Amino acid sequence: MLKPRTYGLLLLLGWLLAGCSAGSQSEETLTRAASLVAEAPDSALYLLRSLQGAPFRSRAQHARYALLYAEAAERAEVAENNDSLLRIAWEYYREHPNEIRAICKTRYYQGRSRLRQGDKPGALRMFLKVEEQLRTIDEPYYLGLLYLRIGGVYRTELNFVTAYRYYRDARDLFMRSESPRQTTEALLGMSVSALRMHDLGRARRDCAMALDLADDLADDTLVRRSLGLFATLYTLSENERIPNDLLLRVERSIRGDTSAAGRCTLAQTQLFRNRPDSARHYLRLAEMAQPDNDVWPMIEYTAYRVEARAGNYREAARKIDGFIRLNDSLTRTALQTSASMVEKEYFRERAAFADYRMQSRRVGERVVAGTVLLLLGIAGFLVRQRMRLHRERDERHLLLIREAEAEYRNLARNLAQRDLAEARLKGIIASRFDIVDRLGKTLYERENTATGQAAMTREVKRLIDGFAENGEMLQELEQIVDMAHDEVMQKLRRNFPRMKEADVRLLCYIFGGFSPQVISLFMEESVANVYARKSRLKSRIKASDAPDRELFLSLLGPVSEGC
Repeated sequence: MLKPRTYGLLLLLGWLLAGCSAGSQSEETLTRAASLVAEAPDSALYLLRSLQGAPFRSRAQHARYALLYAEAAERAEVAENNDSLLRIAWEYYREHPNEIRAICKTRYYQGRSRLRQGDKPGALRMFLKVEEQLRTIDEPYYLGLLYLRIGGVYRTELNFVTAYRYYRDARDLFMRSESPRQTTEALLGMSVSALRMHDLGRARRDCAMALDLADDLADDTLVRRSLGLFATLYTLSENERIPNDLLLRVERSIRGDTSAAGRCTLAQTQLFRNRPDSARHYLRLAEMAQPDNDVWPMIEYTAYRVEARAGNYREAARKIDGFIRLNDSLTRTALQTSASMVEKEYFRERAAFADYRMQSRRVGERVVAGTVLLLLGIAGFLVRQRMRLHRERDERHLLLIREAEAEYRNLARNLAQRDLAEARLKGIIASRFDIVDRLGKTLYERENTATGQAAMTREVKRLIDGFAENGEMLQELEQIVDMAHDEVMQKLRRNFPRMKEADVRLLCYIFGGFSPQVISLFMEESVANVYARKSRLKSRIKASDAPDRELFLSLLGPVSEGC
């Protein structure tokens, strides 16, 4: 019978085997989807949807799945919000700068997502960042695809000159990568941009090349778009008639097309057939189909041609006025001040600065390599370095000796100052003993007599008056207090420069340890008044922000009320 521990090990082993099997199956599905995404995006999307909710064995596998799903949905033209998947891919690939292609793809599809949400400036910034990174690798197809999208952004902003340049660069890149379908897309973009710039000759030439390529590909969608552009070109050209075989192709290609552009093209074919009533009917249907900004001006111009052909000149004037209002590209371009061009120049300057930094780093690396070789070639220099180190060590020892001498001189100076302070203190003590000596002699000479008591009283009174009025005795007292309490009187005068001299003297007596009764004799005030002044000064010091406030408060002590 198996033990519980053995059961646990078996379960763990089974779980690991299942995880490995699931991880390898997911990797196989991702590889199959990657091989199908370009030619059969619908099949790739079906395979990727089968992995929804499946565990991934690493962040790299999850990021690969997210990017493949976004790419397959984009190629299959499935309207899904893949921002969360693109964030997963970006959070991984941003930490792996060597994955340039994956980074560029992620940013590209982020820009496409913003473009679908109507954030054209944000999409353009993403596309320009991708362009900056794609320049580091040779990827003509992806760079052409990027230029195709940038040209579309500029075209929607009615900046047709810049849009034409990007479409032309995209065409050249697609021709390098041998991508005929995308080359046709770029040629059609060039044709539309040239048409909106009223350069009909260039538009006709580009449209003819696009139609030839679309015929070679046997792509009905591209053929229909090319023929529709030809109908628009001949509608704008009043001096040339559309060839009959081309007109027949246009009519066959748009049969059953219910879009606004298709109905506008149908109206143009009826105009070529000189059927204004039928043309008006299709134009009304085109207006009901909610045309976009590219189709509206052409509907107005076709309506003008129809009304002019029918002889309804008042209505024709109204339609041409609407066309001019919608299609005045010069006014619109002047009002727009291409902010996107400014952004592009900024990114180009930043890329140039990055190239400059890279070049400077390479120069620095060469300098470092040359320095290393130079150091290896002069090994004898180490001997001189060792000698110099010995010399510096000796100099350092001499410096330490000089510093010790300076410390010794400072110590001697401090001792001399201390001796001076002791001498001053002895002098003060001697003077105080002189006072005691005088009092003792007076007591001895007139002991127990009325005159002796009176003499003692006069002597004490004279000493008290000396402390109260004599400046020298007060100075000696301040010196004694400073020596006893860390120069408290000097700090008091620094902290409270505006304090009255009487208050300073009172605090000197208090710091000196005299009782309130003796202080009242010194200052010729009542004891209660001394207590009151002491309390007031203590409150003032406590409320202040003086640096030595705690020292003052500790010497003041508690204020007693019972005297």
